[in-house]
Amino acid sequence: MSELFDLNIEQVLEDWEIEHALREIIANALDEQTLTKTSPIEIYNTGTEWHIRDYGRGLRYRHFTQNENREKLFSPNLIGKFGVGLKDALAVFFRKGVKVEIDSRFAHITLRMANKTGFDVSTLHAVFSDPLDTQMKGTDFTFIGIDEEAVERAKALFLCFNKEAVLLEKNKYGEVYKNKRKGDSSIYINGVKVASEDNFLFSYNITNLSYKIKQALNRERSNVGRAAYSDTVKSILKSCISIKVLLPLMEDLQNVMKGKNCDESAWLDVAAYAAKTLNDADDVVFMTPSKRDSLSNQDKEILQESGKRLIMVTDKVYSKINSSVVTFDDVYKKHIEEYKYEYVEYNDLTLDERKVFDTKQYVIEFLKKYNYKYDANIRVSETIRPDYNAGEADGVWDSGENAIIIRRCVLSNIKRFLGVLIHEFAHYTSGEPDNCRAFENVLTYMLGKALFEANINKT
Repeated sequence: MSELFDLNIEQVLEDWEIEHALREIIANALDEQTLTKTSPIEIYNTGTEWHIRDYGRGLRYRHFTQNENREKLFSPNLIGKFGVGLKDALAVFFRKGVKVEIDSRFAHITLRMANKTGFDVSTLHAVFSDPLDTQMKGTDFTFIGIDEEAVERAKALFLCFNKEAVLLEKNKYGEVYKNKRKGDSSIYINGVKVASEDNFLFSYNITNLSYKIKQALNRERSNVGRAAYSDTVKSILKSCISIKVLLPLMEDLQNVMKGKNCDESAWLDVAAYAAKTLNDADDVVFMTPSKRDSLSNQDKEILQESGKRLIMVTDKVYSKINSSVVTFDDVYKKHIEEYKYEYVEYNDLTLDERKVFDTKQYVIEFLKKYNYKYDANIRVSETIRPDYNAGEADGVWDSGENAIIIRRCVLSNIKRFLGVLIHEFAHYTSGEPDNCRAFENVLTYMLGKALFEANINKT
């Protein structure tokens, strides 16, 4: 006893190959596994036949009538949403000469061409016969006329069969996967591949479908344009917190200047987010190429001694993040705050060094005469705190130490010593750093008065 059911397929998908039809059967089986929480589906070969088997509720005639499956529409993380996929697949199998048999506890189903009821038009029909096993669990699709290559191509369209997929991070928008090689990125939606990208840093599985994505998912599930999913990919990345994702993204930024970067690092909002988040998660310092090129050798040593990982970013990214991440200015400031001097006591100086050092009294008397501050401690150190972007200085006014500190080697030349000392007294008096108007004015007046004093004494 058998009954015919007209599949009412008006348009056969001419571009579909056997693997695309198999994809629909596998997708339905996986969805049924998810919905019923039953055993994993099986895809296997018995010699001349291939089988796709699930252990769910079993296929019945009404599954051929639905254009929209409400159960799937309101269940998250399912692959299919529309009931037409099964009928599309069966039409492709028939067109390709693949024999299909479907078994469940409700029916044994085959395919054949037959006239539409009341019309002299032949269409594809499902033939429903009595079930072979009324106690059978799930649904078993049997295929005769397909090869292993087609099955493997179909399985390659599913994330769950990708044994090489390495999950890096998962969040409410989707999942990020490591690429096997550059130029081999896949975009999945709920585990089904919908697009390929040849310049993405990662592969992505989108699990939170936006309206734009839902509109773009056509019957074919393939060649979904980037415009449909790029915003969601950005959302995935901007929700990541793992160094395994953020660090490669930041390292790829260094390729921007070479024009060899991947597309994700060119997204300014993504790059800025990754930089700020990585700043909180790892011991890093951010810098632009121009800033790096301007560093003195001593600055580079300070950076190296800090032990921080250097992350190069573009000027645009830097302008968005510099106030909220660690920069070289921060590294330098910390170095200064933690700097330890190697002080040399007066009695440990050589006789010649003492003679030069004692001339400080002439400078002090000069300062007193012209009512400048003169009571700073004056100390000698083997090494001295570096001067930002100017290498190691000869002297420094260190408010933390409450002292003017002179590098010991300066004591080898009296003129050099006196020049450095009056320079540092100008800092002490003005309270200002180098390269500012207030400091320059104080130093200029000091030098003018010193020269005037020298000429008076000479005459």
